[in-house]
Formats: sequence, C-alpha cells, structure tokens
Amino acid sequence: MVSTVIQVRPQQFVKTTALEPLMQRALRYLRSGYSIHLEGPTGIGKTTLAMHLAACRKRPMRLMLGSYDLVFSEQQDSWLRLACCEGWTLVYDEFNRSRPESNTVLLSALEERILVLTGDCGSEYIPVHSDFRVIFTSNSEEYCGVYAAQTALLDRLVTMRLPEPNILVQQQLLVELLGISNESATLIIKLVQQFFRQVSPEGQFSLRPKLMIAQVCQREGINISAEDAEFRQVCRDVLLSRSSQSPMDANEVLWEVFNQLSKPLTVAPHLSLEHAGY
Repeated sequence: MVSTVIQVRPQQFVKTTALEPLMQRALRYLRSGYSIHLEGPTGIGKTTLAMHLAACRKRPMRLMLGSYDLVFSEQQDSWLRLACCEGWTLVYDEFNRSRPESNTVLLSALEERILVLTGDCGSEYIPVHSDFRVIFTSNSEEYCGVYAAQTALLDRLVTMRLPEPNILVQQQLLVELLGISNESATLIIKLVQQFFRQVSPEGQFSLRPKLMIAQVCQREGINISAEDAEFRQVCRDVLLSRSSQSPMDANEVLWEVFNQLSKPLTVAPHLSLEHAGY
C-alpha cells in the first residue's frame, strides 16, 4: 500500500495568548535540530498548529497521515528520499495509527541523520539534510486503531502537551476564525458544553462541534439564538450523533438546554427517524 502523503498549504491560524509561548518553544526546538511531538485530545487543533509551525520554517512541507497500511520502502516512497535529501518539514499526523515497525525507518533519520531504505536490491543509506524535521501529532487518549508509540522514537523527540483551550480561548477562536459576535460564540460554547456535561460527562473534549455549528450558521445566515428553529436544527444534526445516549434521550437533553438558554418551551419536538440518524 502507498502511504497517504498530501502537499498542503497552511490553514488559517489564530494565534491565541495561550498558544504563543508553546509555539515559541516548539520553534526553538525545531531550530535547534530536533523534531517535535504535539500530543493532546481530539479536536483541539494539533494538525493546524503543526502545519503552521512547519510554515514558519519556510521549507517545503508535506502532510502524512498515519495508518495501519503505511509502509516506507525505496520504490513506493521516493518522496521520503526527496524530503530527507532536501530538508523538508514532514507533518506526520496521528502517527500512532501506524504500526510501530513502520516508523522504525525514521529512527536513524532523526538521530544518526541517515535514511535507510530497503528495496529489491538491498538496503540504501542516504544522508539526511540538516534541515529535515518531522512534526508528529497524536491523540493522548486510547481509542480504537492506535498503537503504543515506540520508546526509541519518543526518545528522539521533544513531546509537547497541548492545553485544552479555556472558554475565553474558544471564544477568541470562533470570533476570529468565523467572524461571529462574542455573544454568538458564547452561546454556542455554553450550549455545547452543557449538552455534553449531561450526555457524555466522561467524554473527550473537542472543539469541532462548536466550530461546525458556528461555521454553518455564519455561512448560511442562520440567526445564532437558542430560540431560532433553524439554529436548533443545526445543533441537533451536529450534536445528537455524538451522544452516548439514545437519539431520543439526547434530543430531550438538548431541548432542555435550549430552554435553559432561552424562553422556556414546554414540549420537545418529535424526533423523526431522519433526525435520529436512520
């Protein structure tokens, strides 16, 4: 199988007060010759930050997606030879989705600065450019389809834990990324947090549902109000499937949250099979 490698341009990036010192430290390690590992829960912007850091280096950049089928070999991965020889920045997203043995080729590339590629004619030893860096990302939580990272690989990296953004940081992200008002951002944040506190109190934090709701409403001109029917429907579509409860029970909880944030409505709407995800 050929590994998934995509040439990308950096996404829009919001530099928050909380991220500024972490970014400066990350760039310091990259300048000093080390590759880094951004670790944190899902949906907090690890990949976006990694690509922004790569762009700051002003070197060619590639995004590689970790997967069970990823294999490094001389024939299939000539891009890796080019990246190492020309000093690219490789963003290796969710690297712990790849089997540990697949990542072994990077050990010597990061430490001894020698890339060892194996082909039909044997092994080839390629000097690695001094500017070659890898920015790894991984989810710190255990979930299906991931592997324990090799100690030998982590020992060659500087691992940086990304903080979960607080409410003020989340508000700043929604306002600056999407151009919605502070009041609208606050409403979306409160609504999503109150919903998940009740349906998935032990669940992982993610900013994605809030971004989805805000982006759809902003682009479609939907009034961000707990009393607006279209806004409520967007929230139902985005949130109900993320609940550990049944669609019917989750719908009742979400309706209660709407009522807490607006003028109370006494009866929740019937949840059709379409809304339930069937």
